[in-house]
Amino acid sequence: MCGILGWVTTQSTDGRARFARALDTLRHRGPDDGDVYAADGILLGHRRLSIIDLSSAGRQPMEDPALGNVITFNGEIYNYLELRAELEALGHVFRTATDTEVLLHAFRAWGPQALNRLNGMWAFAIWQPATRTLFMARDRFGVKPFHYALTREGLAFASEPKALLELSPELRRADDATVFRFLSAGELHAGEDTFYEAVKTLPAGCYAEFGPDAGAPKIRRYWDYPAPVSVVQDPEEAAREFACLLDDAVRLRTRSDVKVGLTLSGGLDSTAILASAQRLSPQGLQCFTSVYGGNERGEARWAAAAARPYGSVPLEVEAPKQSWLDTLLDIAWHMDSPGYSPAVYPLWHLMKTARQQGVYVLLEGQGADEALGGYPQYAALSVLQHLRGMRGFADFGALVRTVRTSAQTFSAPVLFKWLLRELFPVLITANRGLAGAASALDPAFRASMEGRAAAAHPAGSRAAGHDLLTARLLQDHSRNILPALLQYGDAVSMAHGVESRLPFMDYRLVEWLFARDATFKIADGRTKWLLRRYLLQAGQPEISARKDKQGYPTPVERWMAEDNGRFVRDLLLAPDACIRRYCDSAALARLIDRHASGRKGSGNHVYRLVSTELWMRRCLSQP
Repeated sequence: MCGILGWVTTQSTDGRARFARALDTLRHRGPDDGDVYAADGILLGHRRLSIIDLSSAGRQPMEDPALGNVITFNGEIYNYLELRAELEALGHVFRTATDTEVLLHAFRAWGPQALNRLNGMWAFAIWQPATRTLFMARDRFGVKPFHYALTREGLAFASEPKALLELSPELRRADDATVFRFLSAGELHAGEDTFYEAVKTLPAGCYAEFGPDAGAPKIRRYWDYPAPVSVVQDPEEAAREFACLLDDAVRLRTRSDVKVGLTLSGGLDSTAILASAQRLSPQGLQCFTSVYGGNERGEARWAAAAARPYGSVPLEVEAPKQSWLDTLLDIAWHMDSPGYSPAVYPLWHLMKTARQQGVYVLLEGQGADEALGGYPQYAALSVLQHLRGMRGFADFGALVRTVRTSAQTFSAPVLFKWLLRELFPVLITANRGLAGAASALDPAFRASMEGRAAAAHPAGSRAAGHDLLTARLLQDHSRNILPALLQYGDAVSMAHGVESRLPFMDYRLVEWLFARDATFKIADGRTKWLLRRYLLQAGQPEISARKDKQGYPTPVERWMAEDNGRFVRDLLLAPDACIRRYCDSAALARLIDRHASGRKGSGNHVYRLVSTELWMRRCLSQP
């Protein structure tokens, strides 16, 4: 897990100096080591967080002595030991114990087809001097970031946009269409655009090649979600297969030469990882959970209940109120973008504490909700799917049971709200115009952006042929929800030099789940049916039966309303507020008033505006 930087250019010594400064902006991603490879027309940089093979032999950029290929690599190849054995059988000889060297040899042996053999998360580039071609690749789901820009000086890529902005200061310009899509519709990291006008993202599941005289990288897709498959399977057999896949995903992600820990909320996802890891490694994992000051305990009670069967006590990490605004400013710099969830705030403190405790690898439950159906909208879709498929009285009885169970899980008002949203999408647009960030947009800005923003992101087609629920899960997993969660998870963990590993993002598990229809995700109104069954069999009946869903609840939205919203007013309504470029001040004041008065529905939208202002202040001004 590291920071990478590269530049295909013909620049002189001045370019070398800028490259060094740009690489230094990624020091937080790799605090243990760093180096630069320089040859005619190419600069490759690396900042190392040592996780596998802690010796200096793991230093990057790393060269393949057989071909002269040079790699700079961010991520982990979890099945590197199996791949190494396969390559050794083909005659390959290794001089390190790193997964980086395995990746270099795999590329020598199989070329781009090597990507289909990898189980892990990655963003890497390989310079091939024989053909003067740069090969770049990103993992199937985009867990690891890969940003690039074409300028008059050449092609540059980096783990984070800030390095590209340091290398080419002219890139420090906001992409107004991306800002508009975020503020008006909550779209975040859903495509190839970033919040910087000329900085792009290599799509997940893709690789690119940039050769001599190339005008732009040639991008190709090497992986996509499986097409709909009619799998007729006994539920008990399905539960066993799911358990085997999850356990192996956890097993691979505990491979490390440094200590491994776990973020534990006491929810279904993190508790399942804990239960699996405990069987694989009886000595246990150091668990961390978030709390707040005073009587605000967050998920501490549930986290303690989840850890109790193993004789473990989670370390409670406080996210203090007094520093929340300053911390969010730092988070904006590390994210290189706004965000729509204040969950980044407790996560920031949790990652910081893990690093201080000497735990440099943390397992997390990200990706389970979007593959297994954990959000309330999925329960609503399950009800609608039942309605559409009803053929008689027996089906009506099943529908009643589904509604009753769903209402127990999320409460009847929440379920009803989501049913309305799914039946009448126009209500979402209307609410955004009344109580959302969209209501604060300047009319002239909105008019100038609507056509441009719509054209930038045509509707996807990956969901075609799936049932109603699975189609939504696929869209949320690939575009609508998960990419933004992965982006902030990477940014916040790497801000503190901590590697976040996600067992539910194992591609074998994801492919298995999306090859099955909705009945394997939600059964009789009970969300995450497979995961609840797994927990029950793992000796976690209390967690398996949880009917609420909190994640890491955060009081940031309430803090923004305190003292009549003074903090927010001082930030967003100041004469020099950057958000004035996009918003009407009077409309913005009305939205702040609405939230400060205690009316529900505007808190996350106010946070969205706050995070945009903080990003513009910290990242768009010259350092």
